[in-house]
Amino acid sequence: MMKANPAVLLIVLLALGGGTAWFLAGLKPEKQATSGAEPINVTNGTVEDLQKQIVLLQGQIEYLQGQNDVLKDENAELLQKLGSIGMKNAPPVVLPDDGVAPDFVGMGLEMMKMRKLHALPLVTTSVSQEEVEMAILAWLKRQQPNDEGKKLARGLAALGWIPEAIDPLPLRAALLARQLGGWYDEESETMFTVDPSTATGPSVTDNEPLGIAFGQLLREYGGILYQPQHGPMTTDMRIARDSLISGDAALTRFLHSLQNPASAPKEDLPSEDPDHPLNQVPMPAFLRELALFPFSRGFDFAQTLHSAGNFEQLNAAYSRPPISTAEVIEPEVYLDPERPAPVEIQLDDVKLSGVLPFLDDRLGKFACVTALRTYNEDEDAALGARGLVADRLLAWAADGGAKSDHAAWQALFMDKSSADAFFKAMLNALKQRYQTKGEAEFTAQGRFVSLLRNRGDAGVVLIEAANEEVRTALKLLMK
Repeated sequence: MMKANPAVLLIVLLALGGGTAWFLAGLKPEKQATSGAEPINVTNGTVEDLQKQIVLLQGQIEYLQGQNDVLKDENAELLQKLGSIGMKNAPPVVLPDDGVAPDFVGMGLEMMKMRKLHALPLVTTSVSQEEVEMAILAWLKRQQPNDEGKKLARGLAALGWIPEAIDPLPLRAALLARQLGGWYDEESETMFTVDPSTATGPSVTDNEPLGIAFGQLLREYGGILYQPQHGPMTTDMRIARDSLISGDAALTRFLHSLQNPASAPKEDLPSEDPDHPLNQVPMPAFLRELALFPFSRGFDFAQTLHSAGNFEQLNAAYSRPPISTAEVIEPEVYLDPERPAPVEIQLDDVKLSGVLPFLDDRLGKFACVTALRTYNEDEDAALGARGLVADRLLAWAADGGAKSDHAAWQALFMDKSSADAFFKAMLNALKQRYQTKGEAEFTAQGRFVSLLRNRGDAGVVLIEAANEEVRTALKLLMK
């Protein structure tokens, strides 16, 4: 490869700005010359002489353009080498068909500088979208071991909020691959970007700047944000932490696109369009809402923190992450130095016929409002979830070939009026889903359902059982 001469570099940079040949070279007309060309003199001469000089100028321009292309290639190669410094098991850089490496490392450097992160850039390599999804799935399984994802889906299916028990992690991986256009693999310390020829839509590769920002933040703060402190995270806590890093990445990408319009999203399809890549993932609506929340509401959360204390406030948030989706929805609660500790719903015993539940979880405010929105107006759903203080979802395996497992969801509110609003909205949801007359206790579609008030009228418990015996036992257990 040709080495860049400083003098030639100066000529190239000036040439890009336009102007006459002698001005570009920084010499007087009678002494102007370039490599491999005769001196040009335009002070005197005929039209024929001028035409010859024009031909010479065109040749010089082609030469300068060639030098400029060489410098671009060298720059891309150096940036890729810089990105691999200190990395382990870094795969070789794969160039696209035009032979020019995408400048993802340069983009990362720009975003790190803007985001005020002091770290080496990510080494990047292009792989298929399937490989990106596999890398994401491996990470998700490490975050939710022991089939935690499947257990949550079983509990949600028992409540009737998703059609059937599924494994949600592959679907979440497919969605994230489309949202981010790539993934940072911690084991190889490499940023995998989606090969455009394998992408399910142009918006996937348009999202690569978001993926670069997410990858940098995951490398920088993932070990802090997802470090287990007191056992497995609840669903509410996990979504809240996802919202911090996803919102931070979305804000970083947004601010970068303001300075670099070329990196802004180019996808014109609205998110509700069936052809949009995100909607090609066959994910139940309830799970989709939970998966999209970290990017949508997380962006607002990160923007509020940035407004309150610039990037220093965001950096500090990783050591003091939000503990619930309620704090993400209302950032002022998170920013309060005396924010209240999470309330735990205590039960004397959680064994059903001597068997512990396979799921013991906290869903949080956003899951609550999402469940209510399915069969209520947005205003009524928001009102029903507004006063939620705590919740606890328990689920036990059902025997005998039952359609779904047994579940009890206890919700606790700040006062009676808040519990009243929730009870009304949930009762309406049950009425529409099971096509009843609005009873608080009924049997329909093979399910034994009860919606009861407890805990001094500040609590509401929803019971979904596969038989009457279990419903009766759960009433006693949850009282």
